[in-house]
Amino acid sequence: MVGRHRSKKKSLRVPLAIGVAAAFVLGFAVWLTGNFSRQDTSSMAAQMAPLPASSAPASTSSSTPAPPPPPVTTTTPPPPPETTTTSAPKSTTTKPKTTTKAANACSTVLSGTKPHVAQVGNHVAEKFDVDDIGGKAGRSGTSDHPSGLALDFMVDTATGNQIAEYILANQSDFNVKYVIWRQRYNDGSGWSTMEDRGGATANHYDHVHVSFESSGSVSVTC
Repeated sequence: MVGRHRSKKKSLRVPLAIGVAAAFVLGFAVWLTGNFSRQDTSSMAAQMAPLPASSAPASTSSSTPAPPPPPVTTTTPPPPPETTTTSAPKSTTTKPKTTTKAANACSTVLSGTKPHVAQVGNHVAEKFDVDDIGGKAGRSGTSDHPSGLALDFMVDTATGNQIAEYILANQSDFNVKYVIWRQRYNDGSGWSTMEDRGGATANHYDHVHVSFESSGSVSVTC
C-alpha cells in the first residue's frame, strides 16, 4: 500500500511540470504576438500619417522673374518765388517841346519907309504872313506914300479884315493916323464910307492902306 502511494505522486508531478511549461510558452507567445502587433500598427500609422506642409518640395517656377521696381527719384521742389514789392511806375508826363522863336526887334528897313513905319510893317507882315507890301511911292494928290509914311498890305478880304482890326486896336502904339479899307476910312473914331474912285484898287478893296505919324518910336518884335 505504501509503495502505490509514492508512485502516484511521481505520476502527478510530470504532467504538472509539462502544464506549467506549456502555460509559460503560451503566455510568452501571446506577449510576443501582441508586441509585434503594436509595432506593426505603429509602423502603419506612421506610414499613413500625412506629410507636414514643410516637407512638401518647393515649387520651382520657370516664369521670368518680375523686373526690379524703377528707382525712386526724389525731385526737390523749387524754392518759392521771392516776393518782390514793385512800386507802381511813376507817371512821367512829357510835355511837348515848344520851339519858340526868339523875339527880336523888327527891322527898320521896308520899301523905303521911315524906320518906325518899317518896323510896324515888318511886324504885321510876319504876324499875318503877308508877302506883298507897298511902301514909299509917288502919288498924285495928297498922300503919305511919297514921304515914306504909308504902307499898302496887298491881301484878300478875310486877311484884310484882320489886319485892319489889329492895327486900329494898337493905333497909339504903332503911331497910326488912319486906315483905309474897302472904300471906308477910320482914324480911330469908327468907319466912314468914302467916295467911289472908280476901281477896286482905287477904292482899297484889294489892299489895306495905313498912314503913320511923321515921327515916333514903336516897340514891336518879329
